[in-house]
Amino acid sequence: MQRNAIILEKNLTAGEVGNVAGILMGQIAQINPEVYLDSEVTDADGVRHAAIRYSTVVLKAGSGQIANLAKSLKESETISSCVFTATGQSLNNQFEVYQEQIQKSELENLKPVGIVVSGPDEEVRAVTKKFSLLK
Repeated sequence: MQRNAIILEKNLTAGEVGNVAGILMGQIAQINPEVYLDSEVTDADGVRHAAIRYSTVVLKAGSGQIANLAKSLKESETISSCVFTATGQSLNNQFEVYQEQIQKSELENLKPVGIVVSGPDEEVRAVTKKFSLLK
């Protein structure tokens, strides 16, 4: 069984939480396409429903904790991860500028505001157990 965890910076506003979580979930679906079913799930009324296969939990942490987790997972062969930063938040529809700034900067200087991890349930639980549930 697989598991996804989104760990967000604890001081984000409600709108930022939704934005960052959405961006990260979209990216993990691109990295691991099996997170979502590749066909539609519809109800008896013909309304399409989300076809996510694995549990996803949303947790909170400090920016430094997010950076440390990202660095610890960058060589993992079993857990996929991806971060989003305050740098990304500040650049609206400026992908080329975003890409350039990311490529020339160290993670801490980009101020991580979220990370998504996806992998075997027990392993994801182990690397995220120190974080609290986002409420």
